[in-house]
This record gives sequence, C-alpha cells and structure tokens, in this order.
Amino acid sequence: MASNNVISFEHSAGQAHKRLHNRNVERIVSGIRERLGQTTLPHLMQDLFERLDDELYALSDRSASDEMQGRYFDAMRQLRKLRRSIEQGFYREVSGCFERFWADPRLPVAVSTAGGVEEGSMSLVDDDDLEENLAISAMVSKAENRFHQTLFAVNKRLAFVTGINDIDPPHSPVGPKVLAEAFAKSLSSWHGDTMVRLVVFKLFDRHVMAYVGGMYDEINDLFVENNVLPKVSRKIRRSPVAPSVQRARDPQAERAPDSVGGLSLDDELLRELAKLVVARRQSSEDGAPTYWYDRGATTPHLPKVSTQELLSALGSIQQFSLNQAPVDIDGLREMQAELMNSLGRELDVGSLQQPIKRLADNDRNLIDVVGMLFDFILDDENLPEPMKALLGRLQIPFLKIGLQDRRFFNDRQHPARQLLNTLARVALAWTDDGDRSQNSTYGQIESAVMRVLTDFEHDITVIEEVNKGFQTYLEREQRNANVAEQRLAQAREGQENLQQAKQRVSLQIQEFIDECALPDCHIPEVVDQLLNSGWKDVMLLVLLREGEQSEAWEHANKLARELIWSVQPKREVAERQRLLKAIPELLKNLREGLNSISFDQHRSAVMLKELQTCHIAALRGNPIAPSGSATRPVAKTEMPVSGEADAVAQQPPQQDDEYLAMARRIPVGAWLEWTNDEGARVRGKLSWRSELSGNSVFVDRRGIKVAEMGLDDIANRLRCANARALENLESPLMDRALSAMMEALKRTAPENRAH
Repeated sequence: MASNNVISFEHSAGQAHKRLHNRNVERIVSGIRERLGQTTLPHLMQDLFERLDDELYALSDRSASDEMQGRYFDAMRQLRKLRRSIEQGFYREVSGCFERFWADPRLPVAVSTAGGVEEGSMSLVDDDDLEENLAISAMVSKAENRFHQTLFAVNKRLAFVTGINDIDPPHSPVGPKVLAEAFAKSLSSWHGDTMVRLVVFKLFDRHVMAYVGGMYDEINDLFVENNVLPKVSRKIRRSPVAPSVQRARDPQAERAPDSVGGLSLDDELLRELAKLVVARRQSSEDGAPTYWYDRGATTPHLPKVSTQELLSALGSIQQFSLNQAPVDIDGLREMQAELMNSLGRELDVGSLQQPIKRLADNDRNLIDVVGMLFDFILDDENLPEPMKALLGRLQIPFLKIGLQDRRFFNDRQHPARQLLNTLARVALAWTDDGDRSQNSTYGQIESAVMRVLTDFEHDITVIEEVNKGFQTYLEREQRNANVAEQRLAQAREGQENLQQAKQRVSLQIQEFIDECALPDCHIPEVVDQLLNSGWKDVMLLVLLREGEQSEAWEHANKLARELIWSVQPKREVAERQRLLKAIPELLKNLREGLNSISFDQHRSAVMLKELQTCHIAALRGNPIAPSGSATRPVAKTEMPVSGEADAVAQQPPQQDDEYLAMARRIPVGAWLEWTNDEGARVRGKLSWRSELSGNSVFVDRRGIKVAEMGLDDIANRLRCANARALENLESPLMDRALSAMMEALKRTAPENRAH
C-alpha cells in the first residue's frame, strides 16, 4: 500500500503549480492513492478472486479429460493460498509506479523489471511467455481504445499539475499498461499451467480491466473538484461501474427491501417494467404456465443461481445458437423456446415438482423484460418477416448485456441499443428481392448478427465495433442513395419543367390566335406549320433558357403575334403600309429564330416562300379561302384564368374521398408498402411528387426508383387495403418496443383488468 506522505512538487511542477493551492494538490494525490490501494482497485480485485473459483470449477466440470480437470482443481487450490500475496504484490507494483511518477514525472513509468514484462523482449522468451505477453498486450490495447477519452482527460490533468508537456497512454502512471503488467508480475509466484494462466488473464480482463474506466471517471472528478482543467472532456459518457464498486458505495442497497422483487437499480424505467412484470406474474400464478426460471421461486431456502452462473450458461447457449439459422418467424420462436429450455438444463435447476436451485428475483425479472422486449420487436408489423428472424437471434446476447449493464434499458446512447436501432432502421426499409449475398443488405445485417453471436462474451467493445462497422456501411450506402435520389429528382423535375413549358407555349400560341385572327378567317397551313413545327420550339427554348420575364421571351411572343396578324386580310391603306414595312424584318427574324433551333433550312426556305404568297393575298385584302386540308378555321377557346393552368394539366380524381385525401397527405420521405402486379410486397420511400400532376416517384433504400404512381393509383391501393403507410419509422425501434411494453403491462395490470 502507498504511504500518505505529502510529496513536494515545487521543482517538477514549475509554473503550473502556482495556479493551484498545495492543499488541492495534496487532496488529489491522496485521492488517487486511495483508489489505487484502498477502494476502487481493491474492490475490482476482490471481485476477480471471488469469480475465479466459480469459473475454474465450471471449466473443470466441462473438461473432456481427467488431466485438464486436475489442472483446474490444482489452480483453484494454489490461487486460494497465494491470493493474499498476489493482491499485495499487485497493489505494491501499481503504487510503486504511481510514486515513481510523482518523484520524477519526466522518466518513463514502468513496472519493475524483475519478473515483469519488458517492451521489445518478445523475441527472447519461450512460447509460453510469448502467449502471456500477447494476452497482456491485447488487453492493454483494448482498454486503451475503450477508455481513450477518459484516460486522455486523466493524462492531460496529470501533465498539467506536474508541469510536463504530455503523457502518452502507455506512460500513464495509472494506465492499463501499468495495471496489466503489475498483475502479470504479481502472478510470477504462481507457476501454473499456461492454458490455465491464460484463463486467469482473461478473467482479469473481464472483471478488472473492463471496469477501470470507472476509476478514471473518479480520478477526473477529483481533478474537477479541485479546479484542475475542469473543461477538459466534459461531455464524455460515463464508463460502466463494477457491481462490487456499486455495492461498496451503497452498502444498504443489497439489504434494503425492494418492491420490484430484488431489482436494485437507479433506472426508473426498468424498475417500473420489473414492477409490472412481477404484478402480472403474481396475478396469474394460479393458471398461467410456469417457465423453467420460475421453478423454486417460492422456495427461499433453495440455493440461488448466481448472475455469473447464469451469464456463463447463456454463453454456452449462445454458441449453440450459432448452428441454427431460422428462416422465418415460426422457426425463430421454436429456436428461442428450445434455447430457453436448454438454459434451464444447463443451470440444473431441477424439475417443476422438485426444483434444486432458483434464480434471483432480479434475474427472473430481467429475463421476463428482455423476453417481452423481443416479443414486441417480433410483433412489429413494420419489420419484414425475414428481418425479424435475423434480429430475433440477438435475444440471448442482449439478455447477457442486460444482466451485465442495466443502463441498456435507459441509456439511449448505449452501444447495444444503438446497434439494435441501426439494424432495425435498415431492416424496415428492406424489400425481399431474393438477394442473400454477403454484400446485400440482408447479408450485411446477417454478418453483424453473426459477429455478435460469435464474438460477444462480456466485452461491450465488440458491440461498439460491430455498430461502427455497420454504420460505415450504412453511411456509404446512404451517400450513394442520396446521389441517386438527387439525380432522379432532377431528371423528373426537368421532365416536369419541360412539360409545363410545352403546355405554356401551346396555350400562349392559342391565345395569340384568338387575339390576332379575324372572325371567320382561316389560318393558312404554312402559318400553322411555322407555329407548331418550328416557332413553338423557338419559344420553348427561350422560355427554358431565359424565363418568362426575359426580353427574349417577349420578342418571341411578339413575332408569333405578328406572324398571325401578317396573314390576315388588310383592307385599310394604313394597315397595308404597316404590313409592307413589317414583312422584311418579320422574315429576317423568323429565319434567325428557326436557325437558332437548327431547323431544316430547305424546309424553312420553302415555308417562308409560301408565307410571301399569303402576304400578297393579305395586302390585296383577300381572305384565304379554305381548300381541303390546306387551311383550318381558327378555334376560339376560353383560356383558364390566372392560377388555373395547373388544374388543366391535372386529371380529375376518379373518387374524391378520404383515401384520396390520405394519398395527398403522404409527405415526401414517408415509406409505403404495397403489393405489385406480380403479387410481391414492395417497400418504397416517396422521393418526389409533381406539383403539377401529383405523380409520385418511390425509391428503395438505395435511391433506385421502384415505382411511379399517380394520386388516384395510391388512393385506390389504400382503398383496397393493397397498400399501407409505414408509420413511426423515424422513432428508434427500442423506444417503440419499450413504450408498447409499458402500455401493455399497464393494460393487463390486475387493477385495470376489469376495465
């Protein structure tokens, strides 16, 4: 154990310590010593040794040979004898590193070399030592990665109070490297079998290294309380706290009566769920089936199955589930029932009539809560059936997560919760196209699920890595989908603008005819051709390029009017003189306009020559008589008033009812599911809707067009129950499931059943 002597910092800390009172520094140093040698770290080591016997006994019981069974029993006996010396050696090495750092923070911090692990020495050791060194390096790397933010804050503050520039994670006096190497040296007095020693290192990683982030949080709190860089990394998510440390902080927690059946949590949501589960169980004990984990629940003298035993059994069941891959929801439910029955056999709880062991109330409640959670997920009608079969396989590992870390239910940033929500969000947008390849959406979700089933034991880092990998895939897919959607929207908007422009030009030309043509006169065929085969395209090009407010648009309109006016009979001298002056400029402008759209020059010349004949007739005041198909009468039409142009283009609905109103209300970005002409169910997101016609374009999650439907078509599908809107897709799956569970439990509570 470290002494409580006060260390002087005047020479090593430099100017930095002028900002702090010496008393503050003394409090910080004393607090860190306390956590390393008296409170937090000793609690973690105590938890480790309490688990060692159970773990080694379980391994011995499952050993295939008497030799391995004997090795595990020998290790149990030896470690019991050596426990005190191992613990004292561990604290001595950790405290020694800490004191050497304060003596001279400029020197590298390392465990004393005798029996320790030295960097760069792996080539000089035998295979057994090499395996141990690799195991130590792996756990150090994992802890440094997992707690890099909190450790960064600790090192930043340590550097500040000692007046040095920076501290790298491997050189931190309280870092994972010091802890792991100190433990390795403390085990040097035990010459156990290498395989068993690796098991002990693995347990040290699980029960000590996995929770040192909580100690770093405490050290950071010490610095902040004493006003040392209080703003460094203020938004870091708190690390998980070991159960042994939680018990030490609140010694009354275990003994206090709990109205939730033994569930001592600071989580109001989980407490409420467990309370409702207990109430439902008690109200239905007379007639409801009893599950294996309810055996012996009313027999308090039976020995309890520890949470650690339950976790170990769940690990075995999880490995067994790797060999089963249900293809539908029925197969999944059968597999889940078999797995839960296997769990009862694995724990050897006995029969319903003669129970041997019983589960703790809090573990029973948690099994019920997680089971209900996945029941509601599997009942979510928005999830396609094959995706339910995939996501449902996560029930066993997520039950383990809930047993280890109850924050899973309340912390929306919990890695496991984020992973489930991310997988579900992609699954909701999935359409079964038969592609089960590794690169398909189905294949990516299946790979994530299999990685959890294969690699997750207790370390939440595995879940974080799976979520990070899937997020990378999802972000890449989303970028590609956004590009595809944008291009599709631009193409459809271009087509829509073109259609609107064509309609605008046609209406404009008809308006000029109505305005400029004399009653009972006919438009010559050549003028009709010029307007509808050539000049319409000139006006269309100008409208698209320049817009309705441009001078070019006004000029094109003026020429169309003059063309129609120029072939009307001129009976007044003034009109004839005006036409004579206008003809040369009119022909010149018409020729230039037709050339701008690359109109056929030969055809243009012929039409302009025929137009001259029409002009001669007009100058003579002679109306052009109809002759066969050469001319056509002017069609007088009533133009729509301002704001009615869109109504002309949009077809009237077949049936204006609530379903058409529902179709109109579907917002862009909403998802719809319908049955296509081949009878397959299709899911599509409303990506674009025409303001002119109401036509709607639907895309899949890759941004690829899957359908285009008008409002009437959508309304008919809704009317015939052939389509439905997928609701609440933006709400995370776990939030929806937990809310549904709470509502269902409240509905079925004894006091509400009469209603």
